[in-house]
Amino acid sequence: MTFDSKIAYNDLPLLPPSVDLKDQELLLATIEASDAIAQLKTMLTMNSRTINNTMDLLSPLFVPEAVSSSGIENIITTNDSVYVAKIKEERELTPAEKEALNYTEALMEGATRVFTQGYLATNDYIAIQQILEPTKKGIRNLPGTQLANPITKVVYYTPPDTEKVIRDLLSNFEKYFNEDAPSHEVFARMAILHYQFEAIHPFPDGNGRTGRMLMPLYLTQQKRLPVPVLFMSHYILEHRDAYYEKLRAVTSKGEWKEWVLYITRATTVQALYTCKVLEKIRLAINTVRTTLKDDLPTVYSSELVDFLFSNVYFTQKRFEEEVGVSPMTARKYLQELEAKDIVMKSKQTGKNRFIYINPNYTDILRQV
Repeated sequence: MTFDSKIAYNDLPLLPPSVDLKDQELLLATIEASDAIAQLKTMLTMNSRTINNTMDLLSPLFVPEAVSSSGIENIITTNDSVYVAKIKEERELTPAEKEALNYTEALMEGATRVFTQGYLATNDYIAIQQILEPTKKGIRNLPGTQLANPITKVVYYTPPDTEKVIRDLLSNFEKYFNEDAPSHEVFARMAILHYQFEAIHPFPDGNGRTGRMLMPLYLTQQKRLPVPVLFMSHYILEHRDAYYEKLRAVTSKGEWKEWVLYITRATTVQALYTCKVLEKIRLAINTVRTTLKDDLPTVYSSELVDFLFSNVYFTQKRFEEEVGVSPMTARKYLQELEAKDIVMKSKQTGKNRFIYINPNYTDILRQV
């Protein structure tokens, strides 16, 4: 079929595509990505911790990815505002803050499903999208969806337009997603899967964010990462024009190699970038732990350190609940932590209460 951007692409080819994944340039890029991901996997592996504890500790890192992924869709917010949003009531949230919080919840849900099931199927993709877009959830079942330039109105793609076609394509997608990939194909397959999901465009909204989220989830499912922490949206946001150009060139020109190289190289860059972020966090944790042990031994506990690096902003009430201390003890501890610059206290805008910040952590996260 000759591709026509204004006609529903119901003949979207099934996976796998016709592309030589043993091409020398692709294999060299794969080796670099594999080495970088191996480094990241080592840094993400926390000895003697359960997956749940590791996820809790790393969950603040989902926020920068959520902010970048939303930014690709021109939904603009900041890491800082989303961290503060976590302690707001829902009615106080801006639409952009709500979108970003939904993203972090959806990524956590996807990770939990990979850990418990070992795979992700169509119903799992639907569940993830429902968290992202609770008012526009489920598979598209009406024709008429077209992707166009918002200014010129030029249509650049019309995705498949019947629910049966979409579900058949997703069935093929999930099979490819969950089968064990040869080691030299994992990153190429991740790129192929991302293209295919965007081409299927199965939902009324949230397709881009769901598709980008599925990339680190795929590496987790393939056991290349213990948890889905990889700032792919950060790279795509910085190279957005190339992202869309190469994505669309697959459809219109069959240029698979250029697309696979783009995503594979992005994986290498972001794995190494994420390693640097994690190293800064590791040093910050060790600094706080040492200060507590040396200067506040009666306050120190491993649970307290975990709390401080799982909660970027928090209230005294949350501190009491999570650390397991009384209000009086919480006030005493927080005063001592503040005196040692381990936490900072700030009046919450519009509220008669204070919020507490771990500056050792926020200084790192603001730069991610």
